[in-house]
Amino acid sequence: MPESTETGLSEGPLDQPLIVRTAIELADRDGVAAVSMRRVATELGVGVMSLYRYVASREELNDLMVDTVFGERPLPEPGPDGWRAKLELSAREEWALYRDHPWVSHLVAVTTRPPIAPSLMAYTDWRMRALDGHRLDFATMVQIAIMIGTYLQSAAMPLAHEAQAARATRNTRQQWADARQDALHRTLRTAHLPMVSEFGAEAFQASEPESIFEFGLHRMLDGVATLLDAARAAGDAPAGSPVGPKHRQIRH
Repeated sequence: MPESTETGLSEGPLDQPLIVRTAIELADRDGVAAVSMRRVATELGVGVMSLYRYVASREELNDLMVDTVFGERPLPEPGPDGWRAKLELSAREEWALYRDHPWVSHLVAVTTRPPIAPSLMAYTDWRMRALDGHRLDFATMVQIAIMIGTYLQSAAMPLAHEAQAARATRNTRQQWADARQDALHRTLRTAHLPMVSEFGAEAFQASEPESIFEFGLHRMLDGVATLLDAARAAGDAPAGSPVGPKHRQIRH
């Protein structure tokens, strides 16, 4: 049933999922900075105070937005065989989410106070379960799972900045780079930058966010493999050896 607002206007049915979906669509279109309770209310054609019946604050709206988009991309159960395949799959799924919704990285990255979003937390839990049983202590599994998420979020920040720049300038990154070629060449002629001066098309491609993601993902998983090898060796070492029991990291 329609309900009256503080402006005296009537409005159609309103609920939390509709509010959250509208905020997500607004962020996809105009960036997360454009999202406010007032702007969402305007998009819905309702009074702003009506939103507070379903969403207590802008912070709660952020949490719900993040939870919704992660909830739309759940990780499979049980997933592929092997810890590395599982971690790689989880990373690619999260990266795809940031490609579809670049603004999400602004809400989850560079903060020690992440959103209260069970669907986001499920990624951390899934990664820890992928590592369970490999002789790592619980704290180390937490660190690895958070490290992967932190890497993905920071690597995705350029996607958000590029989306913002593209909206403002209506130019792609390649078009922007082409337009600045003369300024770049002038800088290289006057600055002593022997390595950067070799920067060409191949290096430009290597610096794309997608290439950085791929390179960093594999190097990070290589590091996890080294850690697991060390934990396995410590667990297999005879008592009294340099990698004996006191160095073991076994979860009880």
